[in-house]
Order: sequence, then structure tokens, then C-alpha cells
Amino acid sequence: MEEDQNTEFKVRYTDNILKVVVSFLNTNSGTIYIGYNDNGELVGLMNAKATEERISHKIRDCIVPDPSIFVSINIKNYDNKDFIVIHVSKGGDVYSLKAKGGKKKIYIRTGSHAVPASEDTIKMLLIRNNKISFETSVSVKQNLTFVQAENVFKDNGLDIYDKDVQTNLHLIDDKGEFTNLALLISDDNPYNYKIALYNSNNKEKLLDMKDFRGSLFKVYTDVLDYVINNITHSKKAFPSFVVKEIVLNSIVHRDYTQNTPNLINLYRDGGIEVINYGSLNENVSVNDVVGGISTSRNPFLQSMFLRLNYLDGVGNGLKRIGDYYNNMNLKMEVSALPSTFVIRLPKINKDYKRHLSDTDIILNYLKQNDYISRSYAEKLINKEKTTTSNLLNKMVNDGLLYRVGNGPVTRYCLKK
Repeated sequence: MEEDQNTEFKVRYTDNILKVVVSFLNTNSGTIYIGYNDNGELVGLMNAKATEERISHKIRDCIVPDPSIFVSINIKNYDNKDFIVIHVSKGGDVYSLKAKGGKKKIYIRTGSHAVPASEDTIKMLLIRNNKISFETSVSVKQNLTFVQAENVFKDNGLDIYDKDVQTNLHLIDDKGEFTNLALLISDDNPYNYKIALYNSNNKEKLLDMKDFRGSLFKVYTDVLDYVINNITHSKKAFPSFVVKEIVLNSIVHRDYTQNTPNLINLYRDGGIEVINYGSLNENVSVNDVVGGISTSRNPFLQSMFLRLNYLDGVGNGLKRIGDYYNNMNLKMEVSALPSTFVIRLPKINKDYKRHLSDTDIILNYLKQNDYISRSYAEKLINKEKTTTSNLLNKMVNDGLLYRVGNGPVTRYCLKK
């Protein structure tokens, strides 16, 4: 794995890392690995706990506004070597680094570098973040409760009733009033989600119809459970990561300016059809989205789901699903209609799997991509961690692949 727009390696902590944090906050989500050299090799870190505490204090004291809610800092250990992983979600404001004399410096991400933002870029950032949006508009309903969301926040070390948390996550405005974003995760969320269960794709026989309501966290859990229990009779039919990605995608990217429900059609003898209310944003094509370009109608909702560990990353969900189906010799169908975004996934039968071995699936993927990680390969072939690791090591020993880096950032490339 190499440094890129979303990844940075540092052998040790220096204050220059704060520039990188600011650039990720202003531009795109990213991850900083401290204890790795520029080649992505783990070298280890001394006094990791003290370094972690220093980073936490520096981020809180030197970056304005306080971005803590969008930053997670964790100590990891691999091969008896400590290292630190800093994950930064794209923030909901324009962030700057305090400098001497009271000046503030704004940085953005360009390629694999954090660079000072030009005056024109700063103006664009300000316009983008001052734009009135559905998420940050004041909710018509103010008497909100958060029983369902409270535990989700607690599990991530956050207090949903803390005013700083509410401010940083855009749950309240500068007057302390609840926003529409708060409404979406509250128990009083009025936006429902429908699922229709049919016996086959011709829709001749409706077996069940469900309506899901409540906090978006509850809606996600309930919808996911229903889909898994009613159509994924085996992991080979629809891997769990596929179901998770399409449900999350439909919740996070839905157009909430209209109270029109999203719909999932389940076909027991066929596939899954997701009809998401709200088409693509301007200047974004279907090819862009399935190719991994990140765009969001609800950036603060997306950042919140990322911060609360519902999302693994930004912009790669549909690409990951598309890659999986391509390696099954099947096709994910995506279409953008005037008011909806539709995803159709065929059922994966055992016959499809027989034609390709796990080795072939990985090789086919690498013919179109530069590298693959163990975790991604695990999802691609739908096998457990140990089985996947053993297969990748065998492919290396057989001369099919070569390994780059080590530890959690290990990547496997096609040997040519």
C-alpha cells in the first residue's frame, strides 16, 4: 500500500501531522499510520500511549473548530510492535490550524500531500459549508427523544446529550435548536422504509409487506435483519457485506427533502431491487458512482455513520459490490432515473461459483486493480479470515502474487 489521497505514513509523531489531519477534514476522509515508514513497512513506535495522548491534546488545542468528533485515535499492535492509527472523517466545517501570531492556516489534500489552500479555494470551502441544506435546517419538531440512538452513541464513547457532541455533529444549530439531522436519528423520525417480499421477479405473488420506522439506526438494523432472514438463505446467495452495503447506501444517500419512502423488493427465486428516492447529484454519472467516486447528498449524515463505525469507508461500497459480482460472472445493474436511483442484484447460485475457484476470483480482480488487501479478498471470495490468509500466502508461494508491506496495511499484487 502506498501513500495516496486517503493514506499517510509517518515513522513518528511531529506537529506536521496536524496539517494532514486538517487536510483530510477539509477535503476527504483519510487514515494516518504512525509507526510506518514511507514504504508502508511497520517499524514500530516507542511510548505509543504517551504519543496517543499528545496527539489527542494537539488536535483539540491546535485545530479550529474542534474536530474531535470526526477523529478517532487508536493504538494497535502487530508482530509485537505498537503503532497508531488516526482515522479522520471529512468534517462539516472549514478547519484551520492555529499558527503564531493568532493566524490560521487552512490545508487541503492534493494527491498524497497536505497543501495550503489558496484564497479561491478557501472561498469555495466557505460557500460549500455555509450553504443551507436539509440536514442543517432547523427541524419543525423540537420535542425530540433519542432513546434508540443513545446506545449507539454510548457504544462509541459519545454522549448524545452532550452539547459539544450535538454541535460538532450538527444536531443543533448555533441557537441550540435541533436540526433535521437530529430529527433523522431521533425516535420521532417520520421517514419510513418499505420492503416488499415476492416469490419471484414477476411480482405475481406478494408474500409480505413491511413498513419500518424510528431512528435511522433502528431502521437500518430492522431492515438488515428482515432482508437477511427472508432472502439470504445461504451466504452464497447474497454475502452479508453486500446486503449491508446496499441498505446503508439507501439510508445515507436518500433524498429526505420529500417524505417518499425508499423501497426494497425481495424476490425469493430471484434477486434484490433497491429503489432509492433521489437521483444522482449534478455532474455525477452512474459510472462515477460504481467506479468509487464519493458524492453525498447528506454529508453530515454520512460522516456520522462513518464516525459511529457503520461505514468502512466513503465511496467504495458500490464499487466493492460491483467487483464482487463481476468476479462471479454476474452483473450489478444500476440506473439513475429522474427521481430515483435503482440497484438490482441477481441471486448468486451455486452453479456460478462452480465455474470459478477462489484463486481465479482473486486473479480476475487483480487483472483490473493494482492490489488487494486480505480483508477485501475475504469479502470477495466470501471466506473466513484464516482461510483467506492461507490462500493468499499460497498464491505468493506459488509465484502468482507478491506481498507489499506488512501488518494491517499488507497488500497483494499480481506478479507479472
